[in-house]
Amino acid sequence: MAARFKYVFDRRVRRVTLITLSVVALAIAALWIFSSTYYLPAWFSSVTFALLALGSLSIPRNVKVTDNAIEIRCLVEMTIIPFNHIKGVERVDISDYGLLVPVFGSPGVMGYFGYWLCLADWTFVKVYASQLTELVEIEDIYEQKFLIGLNEADKLMAEVEKHL
Repeated sequence: MAARFKYVFDRRVRRVTLITLSVVALAIAALWIFSSTYYLPAWFSSVTFALLALGSLSIPRNVKVTDNAIEIRCLVEMTIIPFNHIKGVERVDISDYGLLVPVFGSPGVMGYFGYWLCLADWTFVKVYASQLTELVEIEDIYEQKFLIGLNEADKLMAEVEKHL
């Protein structure tokens, strides 16, 4: 039977999202009010909306542990990590990575997701987290690392270790 773990945003993610969207909305409104032409506000509004819409497609929704794989489900995409490709699974703290920099992803707006660069060893980590306190690191045989941050990280670890 498949176990499903939902992403629940922590308080920090909700605050960062609200503040960021408010600042963007105020900037767009200010451009429409104070600009003498309509070109700049229309361009800025279109680009901002497109970036937010594209980013929202990769927001993690849930993690499903099936009999043969871990499925990380986002709004449109799904990452599948087969159990026979998993090299190691462990609980980690965000400080274990040193400094993580989002290269293509979100640093707190609607969660933490995307490709992040670990400056300690110059490797890329694929992050799917609703919080940065309860993290599970999955490394596959291709040496790609996935960070999954959930409220139920211990249950996820136990479920994955049952299948390894």
